Amino acid sequence: MASSASRSSASWRSQSASPFPGPIAPRAAAHDPTTRPEDSVTHRSRLVALAGALALVPAVLTGCGGDSASTAASTGPTAGGTPEKVSLVLDWFPNADHAGIAVAQEEGLDAKAGADIATSVPSDPTTTLTAVAAGKKDLGITYAPELLIARAKGVPVKAVGAIAQVPLNSIIARSDRGITRPRDLEGKVVGIAGVPSDRALLDTVVAADGGDPAKVQTKVVGYSLAPSLAAGKVDAVIGAYWNIEGPDLRMKDVPIEIMRIDDHGVPRYDELVVVASQDAIRDRPAAIRAALAGIAAGTEAAAKDLGGAVMALEKANPDIAKAVLPAQVSDTIPALLPEGSAPLHMDAAQWDALAAWMKEKGLVKGDVSGSGAIDTSLLPEGSR
Repeated sequence: MASSASRSSASWRSQSASPFPGPIAPRAAAHDPTTRPEDSVTHRSRLVALAGALALVPAVLTGCGGDSASTAASTGPTAGGTPEKVSLVLDWFPNADHAGIAVAQEEGLDAKAGADIATSVPSDPTTTLTAVAAGKKDLGITYAPELLIARAKGVPVKAVGAIAQVPLNSIIARSDRGITRPRDLEGKVVGIAGVPSDRALLDTVVAADGGDPAKVQTKVVGYSLAPSLAAGKVDAVIGAYWNIEGPDLRMKDVPIEIMRIDDHGVPRYDELVVVASQDAIRDRPAAIRAALAGIAAGTEAAAKDLGGAVMALEKANPDIAKAVLPAQVSDTIPALLPEGSAPLHMDAAQWDALAAWMKEKGLVKGDVSGSGAIDTSLLPEGSR
């Protein structure tokens, strides 16, 4: 891959004085400064705080405006071809899930598409949706279920592209405890982060395999899903990502069995999505279209050159766990670019199915449309 380290480093750091502006606030108590953030906590556990924060979203948005990224004078790449600046706040520290973005920046594919993507890590992950809704950031990365919950509360944000087109959340069990399928969890203890959706997901998966969810015990372990499993404190966990924690546990010689939730009764959904405010979609379509085209190109390039994707991520996040990264990238690429799909593609029927399932399980209240939560008009033509 072409060498443009200076451009890459600047892009990922341009939103803060350091590449990582401190440990994410809700996880501070669990963060050990001697370890990498991705070693000490799981991705899904940040939603413990996010779920609660969404209840405050309407109040947070009241009175927001003025200092808005989406009210910039320019609405797209300039006539002379200068890339339009587009701010993108991630969901977490750069990791394999962000391979397409990292490669787009490293290779300058975003600039070729007409966007100069400036990526930042949130100091508090609960602020991503509110920052985007209020126009403080042009784009953000969040989770499809959380987007639907936010929209049910009136947050004017839509998904404009899917980073991960399948669920990454999974049940990871210790295979040395006699667990090879979901119904084997009867009589076992499953560690959960405490997110409201944990029990709904677990019950759905166990029941789909013919088991009795009432016979499955749960234990709230907060931020320590993977560490609790590795230490044998629980028999299984739900909320760990099969593409991130899975390879890491295997590298640590923990005997595991991974059960993907969409293989067992949970509707397939887009785990990670790019979101934009409805105002930004209206006011800056050219800039958003260019950014999405750059990310799509980066995703395709990452799929063709896994080694290059690994190097791009190492530059984006110098503290990343390098030993396990190649395995994580290899496992992740099929989620970013599933066979027969295109980068960032979103399926309206799939979103409606997710919304219906969430309503059935009591995870979202009010009238929320799954297909109404997405806007595919700014995607590259082949991804629509």
